[in-house]
Amino acid sequence: MLRYDGLYLMNRLIKDSYIPLGARPLGDNHKSVQILTSRNGLLYAAAFGAGGKQSRLRALIQPFSLCEGELYFDPVKNLWRLKDGNCLEMRDSFHENLSKYYAALFWSELIRKTDGGAGSHDFFQLTRTFLQTLERTDHPNAPTILVTGIWHFLDLEGIRPDLNNCSRCGRTAPVNKAVCYDTEGHVVCSSCRLGHLPVLSAGGRSYLNGEREFPSLRFDRETLLDYLLSILVSSSGFRFDQAGIDIILGAS
Repeated sequence: MLRYDGLYLMNRLIKDSYIPLGARPLGDNHKSVQILTSRNGLLYAAAFGAGGKQSRLRALIQPFSLCEGELYFDPVKNLWRLKDGNCLEMRDSFHENLSKYYAALFWSELIRKTDGGAGSHDFFQLTRTFLQTLERTDHPNAPTILVTGIWHFLDLEGIRPDLNNCSRCGRTAPVNKAVCYDTEGHVVCSSCRLGHLPVLSAGGRSYLNGEREFPSLRFDRETLLDYLLSILVSSSGFRFDQAGIDIILGAS
């Protein structure tokens, strides 16, 4: 029985679904690829020969694709090795659409900051659905997809706030009304508001509650995304690229 990073592996060779997040050079003709796996969380794996133009492994390390592969753990060198596999879904449109590309980059940073959802299989499935939705949308609405993904992520993490009741006094927030929120994203009613707390728009709140479609106005989309980002910052210290967010918000 093999122990690796707190886990016991019955076999050094495993087969798993995975999503490549990025690769970097490893020697002259090899690559080190970071992958999110279905059952083994976030790993670095060596892809020997993947730097060559004719290597069959090149297709298995393309960022954001969905693959199935054979992964071998070498206890002597203390590394994973990607031996073989199949690419099931490519993300070619990400190279043609900036809003898709930056939304995918944001999600990959979220994966890294949270250590792959702590190895949760549900988080892998959420990531797979998120990337599939970005790829398959004919007319991408990246802000909608990103907001929906973050909202589901907060639920998986157990930190999704209650939008209907004040976190301080317990009063029910009026339906379809804007609310304030504190630095951790908790809803605060107007009676409990201290200073100049940020405001979550009525449209954004209604969307998250499943009561209306995604806001069409850029201002509403910005306030909604700002609200969710504030929760990520307070809960995980996650920081984001504002230029990238602006590109995502500029999607039609």
